[in-house]
Amino acid sequence: MHVYQTLLIALGTGLLLTGHASAEPLKKEDLEKMMTSLENIRKAVLSRNSKQNGVALRAYQNHASSPVSANQFYLECLKKLRFTDEGKKAEAWRTYRESQDDTFNSVYHRQAKQLELAYLILTIKAGQETDRREMMAPLISFADQLVAADGRAYRYIDSISGSLFVEAYGIDSSIDPGNWASDPTSIESIYDQAILPHMRDHRDPRLVTAWKSKISQVQKFEESRKMGKERQDRESAREDRRNNRGGGANSRDPRLRAEANEERDPYEDFLNDRLPKMKWDMCEDLVKHGFRDEALGLMFEVIKAHPEYPEIHNWLNGLENELKTAATELGGGSTTTAP
Repeated sequence: MHVYQTLLIALGTGLLLTGHASAEPLKKEDLEKMMTSLENIRKAVLSRNSKQNGVALRAYQNHASSPVSANQFYLECLKKLRFTDEGKKAEAWRTYRESQDDTFNSVYHRQAKQLELAYLILTIKAGQETDRREMMAPLISFADQLVAADGRAYRYIDSISGSLFVEAYGIDSSIDPGNWASDPTSIESIYDQAILPHMRDHRDPRLVTAWKSKISQVQKFEESRKMGKERQDRESAREDRRNNRGGGANSRDPRLRAEANEERDPYEDFLNDRLPKMKWDMCEDLVKHGFRDEALGLMFEVIKAHPEYPEIHNWLNGLENELKTAATELGGGSTTTAP
C-alpha cells in the first residue's frame, strides 16, 4: 500500500471516531484512539522520509566520489527539472548548455558540486543520528576541504533549500536534521550550530581546539574567497578586452578604475571587524564553559593583536575582571591595576 494511502486511512480513522458526534464531549476512549491514529501517522511519515532520504543518500554517495561525477550528476538534475519536466524541447537544453559551457566545464564548478554533495551526505546522516559525536571530525574535515577549494567555487555551492540535488529527490521537507547549518559555505554557522554546541553540551575538552579551528578556517575561507574574486575579475577583464567592451576592473577608463578602488574590500572588513570579535567571543565562551586558564592567555593575545578595536576598553575591563575572579578563587585576594 502506498504510504499516502496509509496516512489517509489512519487520519480517516481518527476523524470517524468523532465525526458522528461532533457536538458531544469526547470520551477518554475516543482520545486514546485518536492518539493511536496520530502515532500511526507519525510512524508512516517517518518511514516515508527515511526511505526517501535513503534513496537520495545512495545516489549522492555514488556521485560524490569525484568532481567530474558530481558535476555530471548536477547537469542531469538540471536538465530534468528545468527542461524535461517543464516540457521544453531538447534544442532548448542544448542551446542553454552551450551558453554555459565555460562555467559548467570549469574546475571550480566541478569542485562546487562535489562539495555540495558532500555536505548533503553529512546532513542526511546527521538526521539519522541521535548522538552526533562521530560527526564532529567529518564536519571539520568538510570545512578543511572547503577552504582548500578554488575561491571561485563558492558562488556555485547551493544551500540545502536551494540545491537541485535535494529538489530532484524530493527530500526538501525530510532532510532537516534540526540544529544544523543550511549553507555549506558558512563555516561560522557550521561551527556555531553543530560543532560548538555539541562540544559544550558534552563538556568536550576539544572545545578550545574547535574554537581555534573555527577561526583559522573562517580566515582561510575569506582569503580563498578574496583570491577567487580577484581571479574572476581578471578573467572578466580579459574577456571584456577580447570583445572590445572594456568595463572591467582593469579598464583604461579612469572613472571605472576609481569606482573599483572605492569599493569596500570584504576581506579587510573581515580582518578589522569580524575576526577580532570572533576571537573575543571565543575567549568569553571558553570562560563560560570552564576553560578560564586557556581563555586568559588568549585574551591577552587578542588585546595585543587588536589594540585599536572599538571594544578595546570593554575587553580590558573584561580581562581585569576575569583576573580578579581567578585570583579570588585561588585565595590570593583581589588584584589591583595601576592608576
